[in-house]
Parts: sequence; C-alpha cells; structure tokens
Amino acid sequence: MVFAAVPALLALAGSGSASTGAPARDADGVCNAATFGARPDGATLATAAIQAAIDACAKRGGGIVLLPPGAYLSGTLVLRDHITLRIQPGAALVASPRIEDFQPFPAADVPKIAVDGSTQNKGNGPYHLIHGDGVKDVAVDGGGEIRGGGAAYWDRTADGAVVSRRPRPSPLIEFVASKQLRIENLTITGAAGWTVHPLESDGVVIRNLRIFNDPLGPNTDGVNIDSTRNVIVSDVHVESGDDCVVLKTTGRRGKPVLPTENVLITNLVCSSDDQGFKIGTESLGDFRNITLSGATIYHAPGIYRPPTAAISMSMVDGASFENVIVSNVVIRDARTPLFLRLGNRGRGQAVPTPGTLKHVVFSNIIATGGDLASSITGLPGHPVEDVALSNVRISMKGGVVAAPTGPVPEAAGDYPHAPMFGPLPAHGLYVRHVQGLTLRDVHITVEAPDARPPIVLDDVRLTP
Repeated sequence: MVFAAVPALLALAGSGSASTGAPARDADGVCNAATFGARPDGATLATAAIQAAIDACAKRGGGIVLLPPGAYLSGTLVLRDHITLRIQPGAALVASPRIEDFQPFPAADVPKIAVDGSTQNKGNGPYHLIHGDGVKDVAVDGGGEIRGGGAAYWDRTADGAVVSRRPRPSPLIEFVASKQLRIENLTITGAAGWTVHPLESDGVVIRNLRIFNDPLGPNTDGVNIDSTRNVIVSDVHVESGDDCVVLKTTGRRGKPVLPTENVLITNLVCSSDDQGFKIGTESLGDFRNITLSGATIYHAPGIYRPPTAAISMSMVDGASFENVIVSNVVIRDARTPLFLRLGNRGRGQAVPTPGTLKHVVFSNIIATGGDLASSITGLPGHPVEDVALSNVRISMKGGVVAAPTGPVPEAAGDYPHAPMFGPLPAHGLYVRHVQGLTLRDVHITVEAPDARPPIVLDDVRLTP
C-alpha cells in the first residue's frame, strides 16, 4: 500500500509581535492570534481576530497561527494553504453556542437542513468550526483542546431523548477536496455532530487525537473518512454517542462519487453506543485497500448502552468493496463482534442494483460479552466473495433456551446494521450467500448453555 507523502510543516520557533504597522506575521514565522486581538477569556468572540491571523500568514506564503493559553470563543475559521493552526497546551478553541456565528459551506445546503430530529445527512451539514476547501499543506495541532459546545444545539424529547432540531456546527472540522492534511495531538470534546470529516481529500494524517463526545449526543461520530484516499489514522481514542471511526462514500458533492481507498487505521481505542469501526453505510462509491490493525473496542462505563457492533462493514448502494484486512483486535461487551453485509438499499441509484463485496480478512481477534451473533451475509445471486477468519476467539453470553423458528429474512433493502435480521439461528456466527469462506482456528464459546449451534452456514461455499 502506498500513501501520499505528508510534508513536515513548519516547527514552532516561538512567538512575538509585529515590529511595525498593523499586526503581521512575526519574524519567526508565527502569527500569534493574541497579537491580532483575540481575547482568551472564553466570552469575547474571537473569530475575526483569529481569521485575520490566518489570512496574514497566508498572504506571506503560510506559517503557524498560534493560539496561546486561554479560551477563544469562535465561529467558523477558514484555513488557507500552508497554514498550521496550533492550539497550545492550556489553550482551547471554543465553538460558539450561536449558529449565527458560523458560515455555511456550502451555503446551498442550508435549505436542506431538516427539522425532524436530525440535521441534513445525520450530521453531515454545512456549518463548521474549522473548514478548508481546496487547500493544501494544512494542519491543526498543538496539544491543546477544541470544545464543540454540542449541548447548545440539542433539544430533549418528552421521553428525555436528545435530538437535534436546529442547525448545528457539524462536522466540527471539515476539509473538502484538499491535500496534505494533518490533524494531530489534540483533545476534542462535546462535538455537536460529526467531529472530523475529510471529504474528497488526498494525503491525510490523523494522529494522537482524544475525542470525547456526549454519549447521548445525536450523530456525534468521531472520525468520518469520506471519499478520501491515502489516509493514516493512528493513536486515536474515541468515546462517542455514535460511530467512532467510519469510512464512507456519501456522494455529498454529487457524481462521480470518489472512492475511499488506501487507508490504514492503527492503535485505535474506542467506545460507542453504536459502531466502533465501520465502513458504510453510505456506500455510493467504492472502498478498497483498507487495513485496521491494532484496536480495542469496548463498552465504556459512561456510555449508556454497549456498542451495537464492534466492527461493521456494509456495501448497500451499488458500489464495490474489496481488499480489507482487520487484525489484532480486542472486543469487549459489544453486542455483535463482526457484521459484514452486501445489501441493496440503492441510495443514489435510479434502480437499486447490488454492488460487490470481496476479499476480506479477519485475523487475531478476541471478542467477549456479546449477545447477538456475528453475521456475514450477501444476497441470492449476489454473494459476498472470499472471506477468511483465522485465529478468532469469540465468547458470547448465550443462554437462549429455544432456537428461533422460521427463515431469516433477506431484508435486501433495509438499513444495514447487526440487529436487522432479528434473532439468528446461531449463537456465534451466521453466514449466508457467501462464495469462498475460510475458517481457520475459529473458536466460539458461550457463557451459558445455548440451544443454538455455534455456526450456521446457508448457501455457502467453503474454501478447501
């Protein structure tokens, strides 16, 4: 796998003040936002001052825009080529609680925002705290904090559920059609929706992030990689009210829908009320050459329910999915350890037509505490192809006293998620419509006696 090179960005050499005239980039290449009038009191809107620092640095060919210790209240900040927004330790960039302080990108999407409990595309909306479109060689880093302020944009229903019925800054950080991006060494808390979203970009490094979102917050995904190529996500800890790390091809910018490809995720620790690591469900474009290596996916005590699925992969909108490796993963208390689905929802298609899903490897996986069997399912005439499980140990809760009767529904066009089929006839692994299944050193046990067999195969060709 080949990844685009991400050049080293300018190192922080210090900070000072402009020597003459209006505030400008310091002699050492740093634009200190405080020099441009940003007040670190967490109450005075600092958007214009920080943006002035960004623009001044950009006019001189790029550099570091520094947020020194303190809290800086802000609306949308637009980054330019060769800019590093450096949030120092002790500094916090704080999202304004007023949507009026944010610019929409794109503005044409504002009328599309729904008011039925979620914003456009379940968090994929036009308002952002940090945004860049068509930029290159850009970074957000520094060891400080970004506070999303999500609670200001949510409402509660009569039964106490948290919903979003108003526009919100989501995704919090978004880069579109950009190259050589780095988001590194930050703590991000309380996003109002999606947290980090590179879209149709190339050469992305997301490293050493800590993302802690409200577990009740709607659509508070951690990292969403969308139609983006040559990506490294490493040393990331996510606790969220939705999916932790997700690969998508949403088609937000219309056709052709670019693939998500050449992606490495490593050293991931995450907890969620939904999916830990997910590919799909938005799958209008292809996925290929993806590796998840080294992950711990668990149920954190502060999250009100366990993950629906630890690892979930769905190709349901007609595109192709191939060459995916998942290895060295520990799963604790996710309801379903593994979910792999080829369906036919057909979003974005005039006539729903299944795509393809093939060449997937799961290895060196330990999962405990689940209560719904893992599943690998295709469709009649459209099988999943070439799936291998090796050195996999799954311990389920068990305890079902009578196996379910009746056929498992095909549910071809349904939203793909692990509980979609209802009760399954196996307590460990259910496989249907698969051509080329390899099971090697797979051990499935139960904590309590269970009337169902550990594995059920239906319309499956095993690999010799």
